[in-house]
Amino acid sequence: MKPPENNRPPESAGPPLPAEGLKKSAKTITDAAGRDVNVIFETEAIQLARLHDRPLHAIYLAAMENGIWPVRYIRNRDSLSLREQKRLAQLRAAVIGAGGLGGYVIELLARIGFGHLTVVDPGRFDETNLNRQILADTASLGKSKAAIAACRAGAVNPALIVNAHAVYLNCDNAQSLLHGCDIALDALDNMETRIVLSKACRTLKIPLVHGAISGFEGRVMAIIPDDPDIHTLFESGEQPSSEAVMGTPAIAPAVIASLQVMEALKVVLNRGRLFRQKMLYADLEDGSFNEFNF
Repeated sequence: MKPPENNRPPESAGPPLPAEGLKKSAKTITDAAGRDVNVIFETEAIQLARLHDRPLHAIYLAAMENGIWPVRYIRNRDSLSLREQKRLAQLRAAVIGAGGLGGYVIELLARIGFGHLTVVDPGRFDETNLNRQILADTASLGKSKAAIAACRAGAVNPALIVNAHAVYLNCDNAQSLLHGCDIALDALDNMETRIVLSKACRTLKIPLVHGAISGFEGRVMAIIPDDPDIHTLFESGEQPSSEAVMGTPAIAPAVIASLQVMEALKVVLNRGRLFRQKMLYADLEDGSFNEFNF
C-alpha cells in the first residue's frame, strides 16, 4: 500500500526561506547517544518565523528540508528518519471525537509531529469526564472539547496547525470536514456516527483507524479505502455506546489511543504490519491481545 498522497498546497506556502539563515540559526549538539547532530532550537525557529513573517510550521519544514532536526523531535531520531519526520509535518490528520480516546490521540499526534490536525467534537467537558479524559480538568469544565483540544495541542506543539470544529459529524458535513485530510482516527463512542465517518472516508479515499473502548477492553483496526466494505462491523448489533454501559477508567483509552496513533504512523509512513482486515482486541484486565480476521 502506498502512503497517502498530499496534493494540496501547503499552508506554509510562500517564498523559500534562505538556507543560509537557517544554517546560521542551527547548532551542532551531542545527542544522548554521544552523536553530533545539526539542530534548531524552538527559540531560534520562532525568531526566524517572526523575521520572515512565516508560521513556525514553515520554519520547521524548511529546516528539515535542509537536514536540520528541530530539537523537539530529536528523541524521535532513531525511530523515525528525518524524511519521515518531515513527512509527518506535511500531513493532516482528522480526529473525530475529543473525549476519552480522542484526547490521548490528539496529545500523541501533537507530540510525534503531525503538522495539521482537524478536530471534530460537539461536546463540552463535565465532571464525569475527569476520570479518563486527558483534556478534562477542573478549569475546562463546561468548555468546548474541540476548543480545549486545539489549545492543548498548540501548547504542546506551537508548530501544529489545528482546525477545531465544535459540531456533530453527520451525513451533511462529513465530507467537507474531512476534505484534504490524509488520515482519520475514529475516537467516537457511538455506532451511528462511526458509520457516517466510515462511509465518508471510503468516498474520499481516506484511510481510517478505528478505535473503541469499553471498561478495561478495547479494539483497533486500520481500514484502507480499497478494502472490502466493513460497515457490518459497525452494524453488528453492538449497543449504541458500550462505554456508557461498561464505564471506562483512564487506562483503556490511554492504551488504545497509543495503538491507534501507532497504526496511523504505519499507514502514512508505509511501514510495519497493519491491523488491516483484522482487528486487535485487547483485554487489559486479562492481559490478553487477540487478532480477529475479517
